[in-house]
Amino acid sequence: MNIGYGFSAMDGNELYRETGKARRTNMGNRNKAQIRYQIFIEGTLQLDSPLLIGSGQDKNKSEKNKPERDIHVLKDQNNNPFIPGTSITGVLRHMLYGKNPEAAKILFGHIGQTGNEAGLQSSIIISDVLLKDTTIVVRDGVCIDPDTGTAKKGQKYNYEAIERSTSQHKVAGKFHMVVTVRDYQVEVLPNWQQVIQDLVNRLAVGIRLGALTAKGFGRVSVPDIQAGVYDMTQFSDVKKWLLHQPATRSLKVEKKAFQPKGAFIITGQFALKTSLLVRNKEVSDADRENKIHAIPMKSGGDYLIPGTSVKGVLRHQAMYILRTMGKTQLLSQEFDKLMGCSTEENMQKSRFMTDEVYIQPKDVTPQKQTRNAIDRFTGSTMDSKLFAEQALWQKDKKIPTVILRYTIDESQDWERGMALFLLKDLWTGNVALGGDKSVGRGYLQGLTATIQYYQDENILKEWKITDNGKVVQGDPVELEAFASALVQHQ
Repeated sequence: MNIGYGFSAMDGNELYRETGKARRTNMGNRNKAQIRYQIFIEGTLQLDSPLLIGSGQDKNKSEKNKPERDIHVLKDQNNNPFIPGTSITGVLRHMLYGKNPEAAKILFGHIGQTGNEAGLQSSIIISDVLLKDTTIVVRDGVCIDPDTGTAKKGQKYNYEAIERSTSQHKVAGKFHMVVTVRDYQVEVLPNWQQVIQDLVNRLAVGIRLGALTAKGFGRVSVPDIQAGVYDMTQFSDVKKWLLHQPATRSLKVEKKAFQPKGAFIITGQFALKTSLLVRNKEVSDADRENKIHAIPMKSGGDYLIPGTSVKGVLRHQAMYILRTMGKTQLLSQEFDKLMGCSTEENMQKSRFMTDEVYIQPKDVTPQKQTRNAIDRFTGSTMDSKLFAEQALWQKDKKIPTVILRYTIDESQDWERGMALFLLKDLWTGNVALGGDKSVGRGYLQGLTATIQYYQDENILKEWKITDNGKVVQGDPVELEAFASALVQHQ
């Protein structure tokens, strides 16, 4: 029976069989743009650290209509925070391009650079991730003058961020990614499956996206990720794909750490040698009633040392080390390439990355401490200047309470030496974190440290240091060579 448009009615299964028969008959004459495989990749994306993807702002707004925050979190029309699929796509493309530029062009597409070169459409589609159960927090920062160590006038700012997930509260959203592999891609990229497998593995372990990724923000992962492969030359797979049924074949997820060639990672475990105070600008009514003017900053129930603070302290100390060594040329020409910069004359992404530090409440005691402001000229107390702060004190000095981790991507010998000098200064209590350094707060005591150097993708060198500073694993001569490289660098 004819049902219009020149088609005759037939059973659905018969249509599938006829279609499959024609496809197999014409395999030798297939259009190279025809779809060979469809790969559906799904899971739950969670925030492993705070996330900031800004919505931007109108610079032409008047002072009267200026927004309360300098940077707002990106939200949809229902005021719900989300992660644009373009952000995730850009990160994955950048990762793949650094390892295999040609594969990145074939899978993610590219624009033709010359009149004779045709562009290529992307084979990868990633949907926006709508985040649920989010908490928006407000952080603030200030630009520090590297010479005086004081805040620059008019350089204070604030920004919103989405709070991270914790064991009690997951901040997550549905992740959906589709990869369409065509005949010509199978021909020009024989290892296409391994390339996609690597992307899936990276998502399972975690990637960084958004702003402030060099300061501990933007770590997300899809720990339950699944990737189903549909072979569009097989009738059974086509039927499952059309009916949204699980694929017969799937990619095996391998959750292993990925680090680029040259990555140098230091993870130090420290105890609080003195008290610690990183101020939270929002003091509760109960604290005000107790006349407490400064309380410790928190994140997800844990006490917090922001990644911005850690990065700022280490950057300032690195500059001090270079100046002390007389490395003025290195400081002026190479330093910003390592630490990054953002000025009108120069913008450089940082290769030196830090993580945020979370301190468990069970390991410390918040203690109220009353202080007086002193008149610098008379040396006497100032009228009406009595104030109280709530600082953190460690209960057991043998327990690692502060875990500091910093990484240098594509590191050079002198940069690895710089990282070791920074570890030494942290270890011996020459560098303080947080506020009130002038009254002795924020100093650490080293307990253990792990140093990792990814000399190649398949070659990892590792050293371990104990509380007495002794190297108990790895060759200490190699570490000494890194330190010497900084001393001798011109």
